[in-house]
Amino acid sequence: MVKKFVFLAGAGIGYLVGSKGGREKLMQLWKDPKVQETVSHGTDWAKEKAPGLQEKVTGAAKDAATKVTGSSSSSSSDSSSAPTTGSSAAGSTGTSGSYTSGGESKMTPAEPQPES
Repeated sequence: MVKKFVFLAGAGIGYLVGSKGGREKLMQLWKDPKVQETVSHGTDWAKEKAPGLQEKVTGAAKDAATKVTGSSSSSSSDSSSAPTTGSSAAGSTGTSGSYTSGGESKMTPAEPQPES
């Protein structure tokens, strides 16, 4: 059912963008005062919320960077003699190679992934 809906939505968008009649209908819709009022309202809302959102995104990015740099330094200090390659993924083994998200097969970064 979802596939049919996606197909029909794609066909409708293709008609609107691809045919001359569809583009004319789209331009008529775009010039409608109600549509322009909604667009300006959405733009004003986005401008109002952007500074706070920027702070949240910046904070989340700094937290993520701290976690990544913190985990790579701790995993490299755990093993004294074995080189650690592929230890950036979650669930890594700490040896050469890492487990995939399923945790069943072990692959080194240079090997191609098996097709499933």
